[in-house]
Amino acid sequence: MGILSRLKVVIVLAFAVSGLFVATGGAARAAEGAEWRFYHNSGDNSMLYYDMESVTAPSRGTADVWTKLEVRGKVYSLALYEISCVDRRLRTLIKYGYDNASKSIIPLPNSDETYPTRWMYIVPETSEAKLVKFICPLAKEKETAN
Repeated sequence: MGILSRLKVVIVLAFAVSGLFVATGGAARAAEGAEWRFYHNSGDNSMLYYDMESVTAPSRGTADVWTKLEVRGKVYSLALYEISCVDRRLRTLIKYGYDNASKSIIPLPNSDETYPTRWMYIVPETSEAKLVKFICPLAKEKETAN
């Protein structure tokens, strides 16, 4: 699946998630259809989750996955990552924030560059390393199932 196709999926999903957040009465509740799994606690009341249902293997050795950052039980951001499992690199395809005032999903600007970001190597013992540990085996399963 090409980058433009993935971005179209991202936009549709963002609007769907936005509506579900409002309908459920709180951004901290998982969106219907998403299967959020905890993978990292940064120690400052920030919790990171990945969506099992969103894991895809768009090409051999790569994985796409949605993540969610919660701060003090409220959604702060949603990001779609592309992971190169072979090279142990990662980049952000798109990132959204949750605006508590308007109860909506908003694009988060990237101050350094546009999306997708540049590939970055995954540093051991980081939240990104933990994410890769969970996501790459799932993507490989999906790859072999196709």
